[in-house]
Amino acid sequence: MAHFSNFPVHLMATVTSRFSFDSGISTQAFRIIACLTLIRLVYIAFAPVTGQEVYYWLYAKNPALAYVDHPPMIAYSIYLGTLIFGDNGFGIKFMGVVASSLTNLFIYWTVVRAGADSPSDSAEKSGVLAVVIYNLTLFAHAFAIIQQPDNPLLLFWILVLFFIQEFQLTGKARNLIYAGISLGLAMLCKYTAVALLPGIAVALLLTPDGRKCLLTPYPWLAMLAACLVFSPVVYWNWTHDWASFQMQFSSRGQEITSQRSIQLKYFFQLLGTQLAMLMPLGFVLLARFYFRMVTKWRESAKAHFYFLSGVFLIVGFLLISFTSKVKVHWLLPGYLGVILGIVVVFGPSIVSGSPWFKRGAWFSAALIGLCHLLFLIPGFQIFQVNSWSGWDKLTDQVVHIQEQYGGQEKVFIFAESHKTAAYLTFYSEDHQRTYAKNIFGEFAKQFTAWGIPENLNGKNGLFVSRRAELPEWETSRIGQYFDNVSRVGVFSYPLISVGNKPSRDLYVYLATNYQPKGS
Repeated sequence: MAHFSNFPVHLMATVTSRFSFDSGISTQAFRIIACLTLIRLVYIAFAPVTGQEVYYWLYAKNPALAYVDHPPMIAYSIYLGTLIFGDNGFGIKFMGVVASSLTNLFIYWTVVRAGADSPSDSAEKSGVLAVVIYNLTLFAHAFAIIQQPDNPLLLFWILVLFFIQEFQLTGKARNLIYAGISLGLAMLCKYTAVALLPGIAVALLLTPDGRKCLLTPYPWLAMLAACLVFSPVVYWNWTHDWASFQMQFSSRGQEITSQRSIQLKYFFQLLGTQLAMLMPLGFVLLARFYFRMVTKWRESAKAHFYFLSGVFLIVGFLLISFTSKVKVHWLLPGYLGVILGIVVVFGPSIVSGSPWFKRGAWFSAALIGLCHLLFLIPGFQIFQVNSWSGWDKLTDQVVHIQEQYGGQEKVFIFAESHKTAAYLTFYSEDHQRTYAKNIFGEFAKQFTAWGIPENLNGKNGLFVSRRAELPEWETSRIGQYFDNVSRVGVFSYPLISVGNKPSRDLYVYLATNYQPKGS
């Protein structure tokens, strides 16, 4: 695990020594990235831990080559952070900050290298501008302080772009091998990294040197390198009935194809979420960049690869959004190429030549700062967006009921969702193992793969739910595994509500005499 986690550090050293960037990074860029890193390290010491983060923390506590719903890189990242700093919020989030800082560095270096034939001062200004634009998006900050598979994905995605560009600039085919390794590592983060391949292929086909290269062994060796890096995930799936591939491709593919009618609400929801992630300034810049590429394709040759690197991912999910719901973060890696392209096409003059740029930058910065502030306020929610507050106190209350009924020796805890189960494990004093719906035979993501120990047979269980009354199907299903189910407690955590439910309520049900195979 440490091998993969240390890869960016070794790679950064290789890059700086190989490509003589004078001092490596301008003073201004260094100050920006160092300042952001320091602020984020302080911030994560106080920031709450989200449900997905504690779920991935469970990944890290159970190391594997892959998991039911994700490849393993997020687990390795959290494992390394908690190995250094312990099982706490800072340890969980730490490597996210590291990945974000490295992403910023390679955004800077990629743009500087793109301007290698320009005066060094101009190239450095462009590199700084790229870092600034990236950090005027909300997703650049969200995926620095909240650990998700997207954190390392953004890093390895930009590494692929960097090395493909190096091949285009220098003609040295070994850069394709480096790009292949980076692509394999990106696929260890999320399967959507495969969307880079068509963009790279088209970019190579568009240039004479690229077409010649395709007739050499190097692109195929690069693909082999990517496959070798990714092969542990394939092996895990092979030994687990292709569970992860089935969930991510087969199940979600069926969801998409099952919707035959156009659902414009999903499309407009996606536009709204992307506006929030990019901030108004980034959204306008993206629109300008795409318009420029469509209307002046020939004149924008320097940005062809940047455009192609993300267009298949972005347009693909936009098309899917006409029939199915698309999650807010699925498109985000594609915007890295957009940001690089904006700077290369429009240059630093976009700042001085566009009065609206500075106003947009200040507005975006203010919104990002406000989001950071609201995230720190315990219990604050807007439109029911707050899944992280109060779980430490709620867990204490659930464990107290468990003690009343005989403690862990006689009673285990299971929950209606994988996130609730992860929170209860994380905040219980001894991180006692908590279960999810797999206890009564329902699919519960990675909890299903972890299985159920035999020593639960005959024990009682505490079922933790957000429902005041269990639906008939759930009561019936639980009843196949237990003798009786009755509610024994209800707990509330107050929320600061803006037109929403003013508390988070947890209902605890006692289920007696567990029979794992059902009655």
